[in-house]
Amino acid sequence: MRDFRIGHAVRFLPILVLATPVILSSAGRDRSKPQKVDEQRETPEIVSIIDRIIANETQYYQKLKECSPRLETYLQYYQPEAELGDVAREDAYFLGRLKFGKDAKEVSFIPDSAFEWLRRGPEMLRAHLHLDEFAVEPLVVDDKGHFDRKHYTFDAVRWEYLGDVRCLALDIHPRGHAGVGAFEGRIWVEDHNYAIVRLNGTRINHPHLKFYVHFDCWRENLQPGLWLPVYVYSQESDIGKRLRYKSETRLWGYDLTAHHQQQEWTDILVDAPAPILDNGKATSDMSPVESQRQLTIDAEHNVLDRLEKARLIAPPGPVDKVLETVVNNLRVTNHLENMPPVQCRVMLTSPLESFSLADTIVVSRGLIDVLPDEASLAMILAHELAHIALGQKLDTKYAFNDRLQISDEKLLATLDVDRGRKDEAAADSKGMEFLKNSPYKDQLTQAGLFLRAAAATAPHVPHLFGAHLGNGLTDGNKLVRMAALISAAPALKPKSVDQIAALPLGSRVQVDAWEGNVSFTTRKTLPLADATEKMPFQVTPVIPYLRPYVQAPKIEVSAQN
Repeated sequence: MRDFRIGHAVRFLPILVLATPVILSSAGRDRSKPQKVDEQRETPEIVSIIDRIIANETQYYQKLKECSPRLETYLQYYQPEAELGDVAREDAYFLGRLKFGKDAKEVSFIPDSAFEWLRRGPEMLRAHLHLDEFAVEPLVVDDKGHFDRKHYTFDAVRWEYLGDVRCLALDIHPRGHAGVGAFEGRIWVEDHNYAIVRLNGTRINHPHLKFYVHFDCWRENLQPGLWLPVYVYSQESDIGKRLRYKSETRLWGYDLTAHHQQQEWTDILVDAPAPILDNGKATSDMSPVESQRQLTIDAEHNVLDRLEKARLIAPPGPVDKVLETVVNNLRVTNHLENMPPVQCRVMLTSPLESFSLADTIVVSRGLIDVLPDEASLAMILAHELAHIALGQKLDTKYAFNDRLQISDEKLLATLDVDRGRKDEAAADSKGMEFLKNSPYKDQLTQAGLFLRAAAATAPHVPHLFGAHLGNGLTDGNKLVRMAALISAAPALKPKSVDQIAALPLGSRVQVDAWEGNVSFTTRKTLPLADATEKMPFQVTPVIPYLRPYVQAPKIEVSAQN
């Protein structure tokens, strides 16, 4: 059994589990005898609805078992502070995919570090999680086949809207003979097919020396008639002073099992045979310089294609265009027009990192989320643009495609796209030069303030600041990215609502869980009531705006075009 070990004696909390059993030093709360619930007389309409809910949930679980979505869980332990609210003090992270066989389990994409295990071995052995037990817990009401009237009671509460979807809320309670891990809480079902779209509660009847946590699981209508889980939030604040935490789990990439690539090809409509015309003027072999450039481009394409296939990088989309606009502002004001066009892509993960390839800059979703303004974004992009301008290219070994014919689980351990300290220092220097000549030159105090906040936060949440592919903002407890900007930045004022140094996670980018496309959120910006609502770099609950699935128009490609 695979373990995810956490290196601190107090970390007995279910870190990535969201309602999974976790080994504790005590028996925890005994909820083996649930309270009796008065059963109300059900109308024929409610009886019919409940029967459809039960039938739909059974079909949903069978459909879910055909999928293997990407899965990311990020958790922060926190401690309460009188004026700041919850302050993160430690964190943990998991990235992988959900795999169904006889049982559900998680397959990790993050390589194990034998050296790290040996270095912290005795400490890490004090607490651990069994990763192959947790993922299904928040995703289904009951995976034991007991979700029926015999094992549960159903109490209709009210009709309400979750986004554009009209839902019936019901409280469900396990009966006295319900088994281990029975769900207790509230569900919401949409009013068309009565599919469950949200579960909020916990599980009861925990085994000896184990307990369950509370979770809020949201499903979205990703395909006609198909609601699948996309987001899970979990929080505990009353199980011990050292065991307070907040966590989020995101799921995406369900189309991996839908023959996505084949469908794209079969959708192409060929009108008639048409010759492929080469409008280029070159009629001879490439020169040595051209050949070397082409090899670098091939390497970049191979890396991007493989990361997108693994659903770790989003397909090209509107967020890329915004990033490219900022890059173009830097290029034009620094007279880099002769440089080949620079593209941008979004990595779908939370840790704050970025990297450049040949002519492409990749920035993580989490980093875009927490940046407070355009000048701070320009700072990140200027650093990566400097790598490209300095000729620090991707290793051309990736032009040989066989190097990337590996499993998704080995991809992060195999790819080598980060930079050494010497290259990072050179990119910092050149990036500062770009910024001083750019339209953002008078707004760099905010970028420096963001870095100051990052330096103060990183020691407490190293997993958030730990890069898995590229380079992060920090190295251990030391800020290493564009540190010269800090000298001109104002002092941090954590208790002032007038100073926003960084945003919470989930502030800017939303992900389409079917294909992994990203877009900017349309959430309202609200005035802050007090400092507890600032929450820089913190996990916060995300409440999706639910919508019925709308079929996108089909695009036909003609051979003549």
